[in-house]
Amino acid sequence: MLKKLSLSAALAVTVGAFAPGAVYAGTEEVKKEVVVVEEEAPAFSGWVSFDINSHFISYGSDVWGGGTTWKRGVFNPSAELAWATPIKGLTALVGTWWDVNNNAQSSIGGYIQEVDVWAGLSYAYEDLSLTVLYQAWNYGGKTEQILDVILKYSNNNFLNPALTIHNRLNPGAAEGGGGKDGTFFVPNISYNFKVWEVTITPTAAMGLCTDDFHGGGGGYAYTALGIGASVPIPYLPGDWELHGGITYYNTNNEVIPNNVANNFVTGNMGVKLSF
Repeated sequence: MLKKLSLSAALAVTVGAFAPGAVYAGTEEVKKEVVVVEEEAPAFSGWVSFDINSHFISYGSDVWGGGTTWKRGVFNPSAELAWATPIKGLTALVGTWWDVNNNAQSSIGGYIQEVDVWAGLSYAYEDLSLTVLYQAWNYGGKTEQILDVILKYSNNNFLNPALTIHNRLNPGAAEGGGGKDGTFFVPNISYNFKVWEVTITPTAAMGLCTDDFHGGGGGYAYTALGIGASVPIPYLPGDWELHGGITYYNTNNEVIPNNVANNFVTGNMGVKLSF
């Protein structure tokens, strides 16, 4: 499902003892010691996001069959809480993502079609990070269980490459209840640049999977090329942003046979509060 602390420094100036020996008349020679005091980062941080999406795409699969139209839109609220553990670089994560729409009768209640939760750990060293997440995707009266391993190099001078290894441990209601366990490998790259106050992010990803993950063969499953943008929202309390983007998908119907179209474009718009 799938989606980045600054420290301020204070300067303390200490006046040292007078230097020994002769000095010029009317002057005093002093030693100045500059001490940099680092402010501790908050132990807890997180975000809450409210998004409208034209499609629900799960690893190349067009879940609600929107195809080349935008008539199967969904509302996807999500949130994540991070705890900076006492171990330097190690962060504990918990989060949730919901799919809300009237595209089918809900097995949960109302318009809520799916409620996903996740928990895991992320370790960062300089520009490298390794994240391991266990996820439970609750929909269709069953629970699909996932273990994600995400390796990322976040250096904007080198296209921010990442690799997601998405392991399905239990298919739950995947593929109408006939899904199989398997693995997706998704290498991707992104880049950020700013125009005025707008951060623009082009992205590119490719998905490869094992046999029968989406009811078809294995191998090349999809390519996704996107461009997103975000801008701070002024005058609101807290750190709010407005974001949106479009993504072009090319999918392989021998690997993902249930998509209504092999080539389509999706859209997204939402607001996010970071804390």
